[in-house]
Amino acid sequence: MTIRAVLFDLDNTLTHRDQSIVAYSQHLADHYQHQLQHSDINQIQSIIRRIDHGGYPKKEDLTHPSIAASVAYALQQELQWKNLPDLDELSQFWFQQFGLSAVAMQGAQNLLEELKGQGYKLAVISNGGHATRLSILQGLGFSHYFDEIVSSGLLGISKPNAEIFLHTSRQLGISAQHCLYIGDHPINDIQGATDAGMSAVWLDGFHYADEHWPINRIQNLAEIKQFL
Repeated sequence: MTIRAVLFDLDNTLTHRDQSIVAYSQHLADHYQHQLQHSDINQIQSIIRRIDHGGYPKKEDLTHPSIAASVAYALQQELQWKNLPDLDELSQFWFQQFGLSAVAMQGAQNLLEELKGQGYKLAVISNGGHATRLSILQGLGFSHYFDEIVSSGLLGISKPNAEIFLHTSRQLGISAQHCLYIGDHPINDIQGATDAGMSAVWLDGFHYADEHWPINRIQNLAEIKQFL
């Protein structure tokens, strides 16, 4: 089947979530250094990693409706402050700065440049707030590559629901059978895309899947070229 469009997940596919947390933690520590008694970057990273949980937070770790507010509350409670910022300020700092701290997955930019030059339609399908998705893509410098950027926050439908994949293919004007989807989560990404009738490739290394599960696996983004 001829592939005419390549669709991507965002976190741990185009952007490396943990490396982004490291960059964000440093930015936060620098910004608030005069308000903190001790600017312990390792503690800040540990708090954010615990709450964020790779972008899939556990319900018991969320003290507030969003990751941003839950992280903000934990930072308030667990860091030693000389001058404590309020919850809204710390939450807004996440919304404003986390995306701009995004770190690209190795090989992502070269791949997008090549695919765009070869005439493929490109899209992102990502669970999460739309403004945050746009901010991350802006931080990566990738926004201009994509014909469509679809989020669960914008559409009101989350992966693995096949409809979010089908909606994106309709927006691109390309049938699902001519779309290749790449993501890191075996259920949300691979099962969802497959249920929608797309070809799917799993970027291994971030979530567990049985090694005997019949699935196309890659270890780095450059390997997707064999599926085009």
